[in-house]
Amino acid sequence: MKSEYTGRSGTGDISDDDVDSRVNDYYVNFFPEDAKVSVFDGDFTQLATATDSGEYTIDEAYVKLTEPMTVNGDPIQFFQDKNYFNKSFPVNEQYITAPGIAIGSSDTKAVLNAAFKYSIQGEGYAKAAAETSFSGLSTVPQNKYGAFSLKIDTDGTVTIAEADDNETGYDNPHAAIKGLASADSDSAYMGFVTVISTDSGGFVPGTTILSDSAVTDTYTDGNPAYRGPPVGALISDGKLFLGPKPDDWYEFKAAAQMTRPSAMADSDAVPGETKWGPMIALSSAIMFLAGKGGQDRIVELTGGPFSLAQYLQNHVQSQKKFQTRGRVAEPNF
Repeated sequence: MKSEYTGRSGTGDISDDDVDSRVNDYYVNFFPEDAKVSVFDGDFTQLATATDSGEYTIDEAYVKLTEPMTVNGDPIQFFQDKNYFNKSFPVNEQYITAPGIAIGSSDTKAVLNAAFKYSIQGEGYAKAAAETSFSGLSTVPQNKYGAFSLKIDTDGTVTIAEADDNETGYDNPHAAIKGLASADSDSAYMGFVTVISTDSGGFVPGTTILSDSAVTDTYTDGNPAYRGPPVGALISDGKLFLGPKPDDWYEFKAAAQMTRPSAMADSDAVPGETKWGPMIALSSAIMFLAGKGGQDRIVELTGGPFSLAQYLQNHVQSQKKFQTRGRVAEPNF
């Protein structure tokens, strides 16, 4: 942050650490959008699995994700209207509020549900928080996957059932989940559990502690029948949503524009290109002055017939010509 920009010439006016912090703040958080240089473009990838929620938090390092968007290399639709996305991939679950299934708290060999509400044949019911034990179910062999479904009836009784071939096990969670029975008219589907154990005895329902270090287990609310290969993506409020929710392992990939750079390590470090230095220093100084009442100096730096700030910004932007593609929101009908 050059002293001729700020008028502060010594560490008594502004410390070296404060300068480093302010320069890095601008470089990481503002420079990519201001400069729009292609060096910050790249790819964003997200692993999607049959046992996740279909909702993923996008790291703040990614300023903008855009097309092309693919799942396992196949193009998918990019939705820009949240309502249209939700209408295209409606939530058809039988629970009204999520049961939040998880490892039991008082009994770590059981499955816990939070208090929730559910619907069976159009009638609403409520269930208090409870733990349900595994009983009368097959042992899943060592290093094989097994799956278990949780359903609840109108009396509030929760039943755990196993996938068809848990006794011999499955090679992956997708196959195990496919082995679960479909929902029926007399109960509501709460969710499903997948397990795999490296212990020589495998996973023994009702005996094996679910939090054991040899066990890898997942707890997923919802009916797996509503899952499938994702064909649509929505980005909203810093999150990525895939529709339908995944039924297997998939890799989502999108183009990333203006990905944020890493902070410079110290005062001797340089940004990606040396020609960026004057713009970063000037812009950091302007932001510093704005908080210190230096409006007259800001006008001197940015106003008049020649704007140094605009000149430097245009100079950096000349590295890349943007192709603008017109976009409109999808219709809501």
